[in-house]
Amino acid sequence: MTISGNNTSDNSVQSKSTKIKAVIFDLDGTLLDTESLSCRAVIEAFDISQYHPHIGSIPSAIRKELQSQGNLLPWELKKRILGRRGTEWVPIVLGYAQEKWKVELFHDWKDGWESRCNINNGEESKEREEIIEEFMNAWEIRCGDLCAEVSACPGATELVKALQSARIPLGIATSSRAAYVEKKRLNHEEMFASIQVIVTGDDDNVKDGKPAPDIYLEASKRLGVYPSECLVFEDALLGAQSGKSAGCRVIAVPDPRIEKDNFASVADEVLTDMWEFSGEKWGISLEMSELKN
Repeated sequence: MTISGNNTSDNSVQSKSTKIKAVIFDLDGTLLDTESLSCRAVIEAFDISQYHPHIGSIPSAIRKELQSQGNLLPWELKKRILGRRGTEWVPIVLGYAQEKWKVELFHDWKDGWESRCNINNGEESKEREEIIEEFMNAWEIRCGDLCAEVSACPGATELVKALQSARIPLGIATSSRAAYVEKKRLNHEEMFASIQVIVTGDDDNVKDGKPAPDIYLEASKRLGVYPSECLVFEDALLGAQSGKSAGCRVIAVPDPRIEKDNFASVADEVLTDMWEFSGEKWGISLEMSELKN
């Protein structure tokens, strides 16, 4: 069968009685609570990357301040990078670090740098690509070191197992690279054993990252289900937009710092956590509240 997306965000186009035949989850912040560890890894990536001649370290005073805040990224930065692929969020982080933390960087990465710099210059373009790759690798190294501390989001493991018991095909569509996903799944094999399809941000068939529909179109294709018959779980607005653009139904389980109203045009439902999920409206015989101890 040929599977294509539906680029409308009008929730009324799709009937509320649509029977869901597959469920696709985002990974970070949706199934696994990696966000705090991811923040820490971003900060500590500067420690590793400082050995690159074009990347400086975070000044000690700023570093101490970040440590006092639990090594969490400032929300004004975090909300800009949620759901993005590394090639997209690294420049944002570098620009923020350069402007707000006064990190010394060889190139200008501050907002709007593309219009100020000669990105068509072959040498500079290559240097920037190398810097982004270097920082991504440093971040993934630290994330890998911290993976043993990653826990499942509330209700996530139980929801995945319940959906498997209901014989609903399951997939993951994550902006993370495949190698990093392998590290994150090590302590969660029970959950991952129930997942039939995993599409990562560096998959050859995913040309554009979220909010483009590519990754959810690819996941639904591999599951053999039309996008309109897929239910997507996402924590980030960009991810919710990606699922909706693909033609899927979307349930948002956002970071509590994000206003739920932000999801009004893209999410069919907004939940506090997975324990609130009711499958009745989706044709799934499952009430998560009944499984909660």
